[in-house]
Amino acid sequence: MIEQQIARRMREIRKSKGLTLERLGEIAGISRAMLSRLENNQCSPPIATLSKIAQALDVPIGVFFEEEPSQAEQRVAVTRRDQRLQAVRPGAQIGFTYWTFNKAKDLHLIEAFVIRHPPVKKIPKMLFDHPGEEFLMVLSGTVDFVIGRDTIHLEVGDAVHFDPSVPHRVQNRGEGEAECLVVVAGERSYAHPARPVSPGPNLDAETV
Repeated sequence: MIEQQIARRMREIRKSKGLTLERLGEIAGISRAMLSRLENNQCSPPIATLSKIAQALDVPIGVFFEEEPSQAEQRVAVTRRDQRLQAVRPGAQIGFTYWTFNKAKDLHLIEAFVIRHPPVKKIPKMLFDHPGEEFLMVLSGTVDFVIGRDTIHLEVGDAVHFDPSVPHRVQNRGEGEAECLVVVAGERSYAHPARPVSPGPNLDAETV
């Protein structure tokens, strides 16, 4: 399963760099207990958490989804509609799912995902932030994009490009499922420590 693969790759990369869970936690701003849970596949990491861990480990986030990382150059990667892989299982409270694309091995500046948001009865309260840049476009349904104290209503075809270091989330505001394309871009060097944040009481659910 993809969650087991993410957990295995996270542990392998951390150990290969000689980092303890405590040290990785200090760099990424994530508790040792949470990192241990992730490495033992006891919970599913949201994209914001994976982004912080990737930057702390100085690797592109896509490395967690590669079954057999290749050293060969690859400048083009094609993903057919029926070849997308589910990257993270539904969040405990929100139930969203991430779908990832094949990644060109020698290109590391961006990561793209399709995120499906089911209709919700209770609006989530948690906000998330991470380094880099982010672009979101609504493919189907309607959503509210919350960033800081602002809420922006988005419909099909609407898009936002924003600084994800500002606490944010996306929430479905319709009666049916909503689907968004999300592109996350980071600095070429992932060595800069992520700013420690308090993402809220539930790290198993995240919307952007």
